[in-house]
Amino acid sequence: MYFPAEMNFQYFFFDTYPGYFLQVLPVALLVGIIYVIVKTRKGTALSKTLISSLFVCYITGLLCLTLFISILGDIYYFLFYHMPSDRTYNWFSFEFDFIPDFHLNFSTENAGNILMFFPFGLLYPLFNRNNTWIRTLLVGLAVSVGIELLQPIFGRSFDINDIILNGIGVIASTAIYFSLKLAFLQKKQL
Repeated sequence: MYFPAEMNFQYFFFDTYPGYFLQVLPVALLVGIIYVIVKTRKGTALSKTLISSLFVCYITGLLCLTLFISILGDIYYFLFYHMPSDRTYNWFSFEFDFIPDFHLNFSTENAGNILMFFPFGLLYPLFNRNNTWIRTLLVGLAVSVGIELLQPIFGRSFDINDIILNGIGVIASTAIYFSLKLAFLQKKQL
């Protein structure tokens, strides 16, 4: 079947993971820039602010992807095509899945749930310098649970599998960050 170039763009931008990322990127960067401006005006060093702004950009992108992607998609649709998208919203869906069965059929969506939270364990300790590995794990899991609890309000479903997979991403990245930090400190003491 032949699709005109406009339809290919529409499919790519509105129905693929790279397209969703491109929708979220400008919002995340804008929030990061605002964060840097506010922090530097308060007297925080620019180098420290730039590093911590990575977490601000990440968390903004994460919230946009998990909670606001439909709303962002409609905004972009209107900007590109100058007309409403005809999408209907099903607010307050209250669909819940409490059965951990991700291991039965591991898909790209499951891998995406791990990768989506992988940066958390690397960036959160850079944002909050006085962090421990336990606090990083707990905050990462709390963010995952919070997002899952909010998703039914935005017409998506609560899924225990997402929390488990997000947790795997946080655990892996936290282990990497704190292992590298420990190795660096040991090497520095030698």
